Amino acid sequence: MERRLPAKYKFITIADWGKIAAQHPEVFKGIDGIHFGGIRAGDILYAKVINQALQVAKHSPVKED
Repeated sequence: MERRLPAKYKFITIADWGKIAAQHPEVFKGIDGIHFGGIRAGDILYAKVINQALQVAKHSPVKED
């Protein structure tokens, strides 16, 4: 449901970690498959996903009251 919100509300931006994480199973290797704690590549990838979403949001409209 959340992934459909930006189409309805132009002020919403999604940082789709689930989609990107699925493309990078190596950041979960040797752990529980859910968390990437202690794996530097996971930290970097997560930060990139958040940063990319923030860059998109920066150029998106804001919610009006």
